Amino acid sequence: MKRVFTLLLVVGLILVGCGGQKTSNTLSVGTSADFPPLESIDENGNFVGFDIDLMNAIAKQMGYTVKWENSDFAGLVASVQTGKYDAVISGMTITASRQEEVDFSDPYFRSDQAVVVQNSNTTIKSQADLADKKIGVQLGTTGEMLARKLVNANGKVFTYDSPDQAFLDLNTGRLDAVVNDLPVSSYFLEKNSNLPLHIAFDIPTDEYYGIAVKKGNTDLVTKINKALAELKSDGEYAKLYKSWFGQEPPTQ
Repeated sequence: MKRVFTLLLVVGLILVGCGGQKTSNTLSVGTSADFPPLESIDENGNFVGFDIDLMNAIAKQMGYTVKWENSDFAGLVASVQTGKYDAVISGMTITASRQEEVDFSDPYFRSDQAVVVQNSNTTIKSQADLADKKIGVQLGTTGEMLARKLVNANGKVFTYDSPDQAFLDLNTGRLDAVVNDLPVSSYFLEKNSNLPLHIAFDIPTDEYYGIAVKKGNTDLVTKINKALAELKSDGEYAKLYKSWFGQEPPTQ
């Protein structure tokens, strides 16, 4: 009996030591829940948003449930790299630099950038007008990368942990403009119509969001892509998109 117990113990230790292999049907997914309508936390402490609904649907299609984790956007890529999360979905644009660090699913959402200003501002009408201005952005985003290209030596880019913080500083006059993803900017202005802010213009950037996983985890990417394709094929993706954005998804 002792020998049998010892053998079982050894086998158990071997299984525990097999790093990277999942032992349950749970996916640990990281997000920066400050980016509504894509991801946020409601008054009851629940993760909500288009990305949240989509990832839950993808996981269900794969036979998994999601364990959600909230994190600053700037640290999400590193968290996937170290294995803290199995995947990340957080309005994350697929870029060449990020593809060197993580693997992405097929694109699931298209976006552009928006430039938000105070209603009283009549001087910012084009990208050239931003060159010498104070611009607010969310740290680690493509909005930050774009803003840094737009300013000259007389301009300055201010980074924030969340876009809401940048919008509030814009409202108080500490910033001249905020550069941020179009759907999120539009949603913020809709939900905060009391603030004297508006979108001055869009910047077509033709960005595509993807779900990030640890580099080399082709099995998980394949499963996610298969589930995403099935959700698009059976109409569930369009249903989720319409519920959050009030319109049919654009043709990608």
